[in-house]
Formats: sequence, C-alpha cells, structure tokens
Amino acid sequence: MLDPLSPKAFDTDPAFQRITLASLAYVRDLVRITGGEGDLVEALVFTTALDANMAPVDRDADLAVLYGRLEESAPDELRRPVSMNAVAQSLGLPFETVRRRFVALVERGLCVTTPAGVVIPRSAVMSESYIALQQERYDRTRDLFLELWRGGVVADPSPDVEPAADPLIRAVNRIVSEYALRICPALVTLTGSVLTSLVLLQLVMENIEGVDPEDLGAWVRTPHDYARPRRIVDLTAGLTLSRETVRRHLQLLENAGFCHRGSHGCVATPPRSVLPQLHRMAEANDADLRRMLARIDRLGVSHLWVSEA
Repeated sequence: MLDPLSPKAFDTDPAFQRITLASLAYVRDLVRITGGEGDLVEALVFTTALDANMAPVDRDADLAVLYGRLEESAPDELRRPVSMNAVAQSLGLPFETVRRRFVALVERGLCVTTPAGVVIPRSAVMSESYIALQQERYDRTRDLFLELWRGGVVADPSPDVEPAADPLIRAVNRIVSEYALRICPALVTLTGSVLTSLVLLQLVMENIEGVDPEDLGAWVRTPHDYARPRRIVDLTAGLTLSRETVRRHLQLLENAGFCHRGSHGCVATPPRSVLPQLHRMAEANDADLRRMLARIDRLGVSHLWVSEA
C-alpha cells in the first residue's frame, strides 16, 4: 500500500510519471484550444452542453462513426437537451454565471432553448472556426498518443481493429470532450472552482517547465527546490482570462495554501494535507486517459496515427 503522504508512484513508476506530466500539459493545451481567444467560461459551458447533447450518438457505435467525420455532424433531432442547472453543477459554477453564458450563446445562434433544456444545434459546429478548433484538438490528441506510444507508456494499436478509413475527427473530439469533462468534478473538489483549478494547473505547468518526469515526486514534496517562479503576466498569456481574474484566483489559491507569491513570482505549493487527494486524482486520471485512448483505438484511429508517424 502506498503511503499517500509519500507518493512513491511518482518516484518509482516511470509510466505513471510520464502519463501524469504528459496529461497535465495535454489538459492545459485543451483548455487553451477550447477557449481560443474568447471567453473561457463560455467555451466550457458550450462544450459541456454539447457533450451532453451528443450522448445518444456516442452510445451507438454505428452513429458514432457515421457522424464522426469532420464534414458530418449529427442532426438536431438526435441531440438530447440538457438543463442549465446540470451544466452548472458539472462545472461547479454558479447557476447565474452559466445562465448568462447560455443567453449570450442563444443571441449568437449557437444554442437553442427547448422545454426540455438547451441544445447546441448542428449549425453551431459546422462553422470554419469550430472545424479548425476540432482539427487542432484532434492533432493535439494524436501528438499525446504518439508521445506516450514512443515512450512505451501505451501499447501498439490493437491488431483486432481495422484501421479507420479516415481520421474521424469529430468522433475523436467527442471522446476527448468526455475525458476533459470527467476531470472537471475533481478540479472543483480540489479548489472549489474549476476556474481556480485551471489557474492552478497553468501555474504548475509554468513552474515545472523543463522538469524531468523522474523528478515529479521530488517536486511534489519540495516545490521551491524545483519550481520556476512565474508572474501573473506569464499565466494570463496561457489562459483566456483577464489579468484581474487570474490575480483573484491566485489570491484564492494563496489563501488555501496552494501557492506562494514572492518577489520573483508565484510557485504552486500543494498543502501536505491534499497530497492523498492529488495522488488519487493522478491515479484516476491515469485510468481515464488510458480509457480515452482505448476508445480511440477501437475506432481504428490510432492505426492511422502510427502509420503516419
């Protein structure tokens, strides 16, 4: 049994180290891609609603492939409405915050309201800008798989699966969204807010840039010995949040003991009391990430990635 206050897996399991660091960078990049140059909260609300809308398609293997290509998207009648309250609860955001984002989405024709809930219509995901976002998330997921595959962390594509005839970019994106949104409840539990946790994640990635995977355990125990202090301007460059918003969330993190602000910048400092929780989150993420890649493999897409590498 691992001592949760001395996370030995971070010290002794190279695969665990690699997948933890790689997935931290991956989630950070997904946030950046999904948020684009706009409102990050709105992007999260949009993605959460779309993921719920598309659940009936994802549960049907034939539909998942039929509407998995970039030029195709499921018709509105196959999309299941979701309540605004369910989206707010999933993201750990105040209902009014989520409601305002949906009002803005409706005004721009990116969402419709029904008696059963809200729906992101097909027209909202067929624009050039949204297709470009899907392509970028697909490419980043391919890069993650190849990084872990080349490092021996994930297995070769299954020999029992036929290679996909084309990339199935939308199908991969739906799988990616499900993985990303599974992380949100854990992030909310950690700091009380998904946005606060995303600021913490950005700070961690800035702090540990260049740290070797085998030093991950040492960094968790003594972050000041390994971290590179970063200023607010460095964090805002990687997040589509205002400087004042980042400053406010950093203050919340500092009050909770998650970071220290000094003359040279901020350093993430996980309180010793949350180390067991962080270790459980890392273990759950390891399983979730492998599940995501296994689902992509069952589509035959990882065969394409290996053949193109």
